[in-house]
Amino acid sequence: MSSKPSFGNWMVAVAEAAEVAGAPNLDGASVEQMTKAWTLVRRAAEISQEELAANIAVEAGLAVAKIQDRDPRAEILVPAEVAHRRTVLPLGCTDRDVTVATANPLSQEAKREIEWLSGRKVGFQVAPPDDLQDEIVAAYGSSEGMERVVHGSEGPAEPDGPHVLIVDDEAGQREWFRSVLEGGGFRVSVAKDGAEALATLRGGDSVDLVTLDYWMDKMNGLRVLQSIRSGEEIQDTPVIMVTGAGDRRIEMSLFEAGADDFISKPIDPPLFLLRIRAVLRRRAFP
Repeated sequence: MSSKPSFGNWMVAVAEAAEVAGAPNLDGASVEQMTKAWTLVRRAAEISQEELAANIAVEAGLAVAKIQDRDPRAEILVPAEVAHRRTVLPLGCTDRDVTVATANPLSQEAKREIEWLSGRKVGFQVAPPDDLQDEIVAAYGSSEGMERVVHGSEGPAEPDGPHVLIVDDEAGQREWFRSVLEGGGFRVSVAKDGAEALATLRGGDSVDLVTLDYWMDKMNGLRVLQSIRSGEEIQDTPVIMVTGAGDRRIEMSLFEAGADDFISKPIDPPLFLLRIRAVLRRRAFP
């Protein structure tokens, strides 16, 4: 028994056989690759997916996910795009933690991304990829349907609350903000950079508030904010800045440039919504 390979080592070996990109840390696996890796092990060992999940859970020191018992309220913490791309499903949450079902419990990239997006510590549980894919579609819709919603070709009726423009150069983060805001009853538009944000603000559809990421490549959030405040037709638009954690100098410069408020990463969704509503109240939104 002492010569038995560690869980991480044999999982990596299987991933390499399944031609998973980034196999040494298992962070680059697609849905198809992880499904192939599970199939290789299951067939070699002549066991079911459920038995393999139980064995992986034991060796990784994790629980087997009971995905049918998931709490749908946790879905707001993980955007549909992330759930499909990472093959993960939120099962439940507290104000500090989120439990996530995964077929790849060694993926630190997935863990870090979900922790950043949710503002909570991630605890993985193990589930077979086939079962996960079915439940992800049940929870979020198909990945094809998600793409149609993201690109605006079709989708559910929009909320009729205040109109918020999300400005962020990371697609996954834009969709997380969209998920949180639409869940809070807001109407949402997105912009991938400062130029697109300014064009949207100067367009015909009135924007009630902007959430603006500070760390963007083409034009950082401070420059976008300064452009908003110097634009005659858009200078009164409320702006909440999204910053990194705890940089007092940046926060002071943002207030000096005219930010209405800021919120630091990682972002707590309920607090984020409260700050938006507070700014709108201060600006006397009807």
